[in-house]
Amino acid sequence: MGMDFTAYIGHSLTKYEIDKMCFDLNNNQLSHVDKFIKELRKVNSNDKQETWSIRVDEFGGTLELSGPYHLEFTFSEKVCMVSHYTRWITFLINDLEIDFQTHLRNISIELMEYFDAPYAIYCPDSAARESGIMDFLWEDENRDIDYIKEWLLRNCGEPKNTIKEIYKELDDCWKSDGYYIELRKSYIELTRSFNEASDIL
Repeated sequence: MGMDFTAYIGHSLTKYEIDKMCFDLNNNQLSHVDKFIKELRKVNSNDKQETWSIRVDEFGGTLELSGPYHLEFTFSEKVCMVSHYTRWITFLINDLEIDFQTHLRNISIELMEYFDAPYAIYCPDSAARESGIMDFLWEDENRDIDYIKEWLLRNCGEPKNTIKEIYKELDDCWKSDGYYIELRKSYIELTRSFNEASDIL
């Protein structure tokens, strides 16, 4: 299945504030975004895009911040979609040399802090029932993050307790089953506990 990673985070930024975010990104003010790009550059120096740019998608009614290595933040009026070419299965089982899962979770929590948002929703960009929430981003729908969460609860059930639970091994393939909600406070506490345990060791 050709599914890639996406995260959805609520925001209330104005066009001016999104322009400022582009400036902040180009000045390395979002540290976890910067760390991820530097990590990718170590293993692939072919991407020549050095800066972030902003463009208007008139068809979808969104603004798109596009950065190096195809890291993109797409803004509707009420929701930001984080997208990257990291395969969804890679995010779920996290079995490569680069720790994609931690990088993308750190970027999501950094954006939650930037937007003052309480949670992020992780799901694939296609080929699953959960990926249907992408339709709520575009101008003709333009739903907020709480509507998206309620739609998922009604149509896809409760979120998984862990990210890895979404991955389902079948006889000769695998399938994506569900979505995950990252609570801003919970992840901050988890990271702090991990860091404290590492200091003790």
